[in-house]
Amino acid sequence: MFLVNQIFIYLALHKKMKPMKLIKTIAVMMVLSSCAKKEVPDVPKTFSDPKWTRIEIANGREAHAVYGNIDDTLMVSTLTEIYQTIDQGKTWRKVKVNNQPIYGFLSVKDTIFALQANSLKDKDNQKLATFSQYFSLDKGFTWDRCTKYDISEERSQEYTAVTVSNQVKIKIKENLEPINGNPDHNYILKSDVNILKNGFSEILQLPFDNQLTNLHVDKLGRLYVSATRVVHDKKTGKALYAEKTEPAIIYISKRNIKELIH
Repeated sequence: MFLVNQIFIYLALHKKMKPMKLIKTIAVMMVLSSCAKKEVPDVPKTFSDPKWTRIEIANGREAHAVYGNIDDTLMVSTLTEIYQTIDQGKTWRKVKVNNQPIYGFLSVKDTIFALQANSLKDKDNQKLATFSQYFSLDKGFTWDRCTKYDISEERSQEYTAVTVSNQVKIKIKENLEPINGNPDHNYILKSDVNILKNGFSEILQLPFDNQLTNLHVDKLGRLYVSATRVVHDKKTGKALYAEKTEPAIIYISKRNIKELIH
């Protein structure tokens, strides 16, 4: 629209210009204007790290519970659905719509329960994923209601934490900043991964700044860190922006988590 207005103004000021010369002049103006107005596309940097792999679920917005492993079948809960991949995240199959996150996948023998609440804490103040309306007998490819078979919905397991060994536990550390000094109203700052080892605590240094939601360790000891599209500032911990493609993001350690712990 801006270019069209410019051309009309130019025509009004140069009524006596010869037609052929006028056409050439307008063509030059259009080329120059298109060059000046061309926007550089906002393309995020490709994630590359020797110790971590990043996979995404397009438009998932948030990754939550993870089950399985990347070399076989990996199941991930996003903000509103459950997805599976059997080709290391190249393609994803939607297996269930929840309209809310699933906070934990609890495996009991050959059954997987989808835990959809996270409001309770145990005696150690550890968050729990609880209450399962649905279960799967085929690694999450199909789901059925617990009440249909008179199966108890009362289930629970630790949430945002994984046990590596008897001496080592890894937990997501929530960071809050009171708004105007009011402890009941807080800014949500960037969460950290906290290593609890033999009574000591340290922060696991990570090469990404997305907000974190959950943890999972597979049979090979690789750590899966579920994350959202929100990116935080390294210094202040406050949210900077959200990734434009709105992916659900999972970061996976390329080695056993014990090799990342000093």
